[in-house]
Amino acid sequence: MKKIVWLALFCGSITHSFSQTPATYSSADILQRIQRLDVYGSVLYIAAHPDDENTRLLAYLANERKFRTGYLSLTRGDGGQNLIGDEQGIELGLIRTQELLAARRIDGAEQFFSRAYDFGYSKSPEEAMKIWGHDKILSDVVWVIRKFQPDVIITRFPTTGEGGHGHHTASAILAG
Repeated sequence: MKKIVWLALFCGSITHSFSQTPATYSSADILQRIQRLDVYGSVLYIAAHPDDENTRLLAYLANERKFRTGYLSLTRGDGGQNLIGDEQGIELGLIRTQELLAARRIDGAEQFFSRAYDFGYSKSPEEAMKIWGHDKILSDVVWVIRKFQPDVIITRFPTTGEGGHGHHTASAILAG
């Protein structure tokens, strides 16, 4: 019987230690949420990498216009350059992921990612989609669009290749 009591106490303490704490909102946060009740509209911004975001635009849409706003970064920036540390690859992707999540807490937009791996510079969208797996990444983009249900989709780069990088053009093609 003592074992059962101790087991129940142990399980209860574990459950309590892993439970989420309720979110706290400032009066400004509450006012912002109330003001958004009168606004209809949502915008999803889609690009290839974490550093392709337009933070000013996301903040304007979310905070000034009060639209539900989201950013879909196809990659997590794993293949990018790191001028301030030794992290590369997956570690760099983790840092960039945390940076984007922190930015979204500030600008009020929602953050989404696909399963595309940033393998470094690509010469063409065809190369990028072949390495990523076209159908897999397209299904990720479709899933985000269906979940978010945007009224407007904005792409950072054109579909015609002027983005200068295969990932950039591929992100626009997949968004279309």
